[in-house]
Amino acid sequence: MSTPGPPLGAHTRAATIVMEASNEPGWGMFVWLAVTTDVRGAELCALRWDDVDFDLGALTVRSATGLRRVPLDAQTITLLRAYLAHCAAQAAILGIERHPAAYVFSTTPDGGTAPSPDEFAGRYTRMCAGLGWAADLDRPPHCPTTDLVAAGVDVRVFLWRLQRGLSRIQRRPRA
Repeated sequence: MSTPGPPLGAHTRAATIVMEASNEPGWGMFVWLAVTTDVRGAELCALRWDDVDFDLGALTVRSATGLRRVPLDAQTITLLRAYLAHCAAQAAILGIERHPAAYVFSTTPDGGTAPSPDEFAGRYTRMCAGLGWAADLDRPPHCPTTDLVAAGVDVRVFLWRLQRGLSRIQRRPRA
């Protein structure tokens, strides 16, 4: 039975959730942004790579109320760059050309399909339930990157997982 919250502090709980999600590159990056920014799950699902400004370190988020800029820290930019490289490499391995206006968290290798906010919300709820917590993607434990690191997230491990996320595709036997 899930409990309303663990006996851990919010930052330790967020760190645990992020590290659990980081076992899968796309899901880990999605959860990282959900926890470290004030961007809602549905808004992250609609995020396109054109909305990520690597030079300024910001996201342009579209919502029903309009556009807003969300600043990103240097570690988040590094992780997003690694995730973009992962997406491009995955498409190249599969011989697929990336969609020009690719979604950041697309469910297809070409980036042309937006993920379902309901599916991602359900996945987040199930992941947290597996950790023993009742949780909702609309209210993830928010904390800045520095607090996640202080609570136990090893950004180097997260980055390594993003960079090595292709190993399962590369090792797949050929038909």
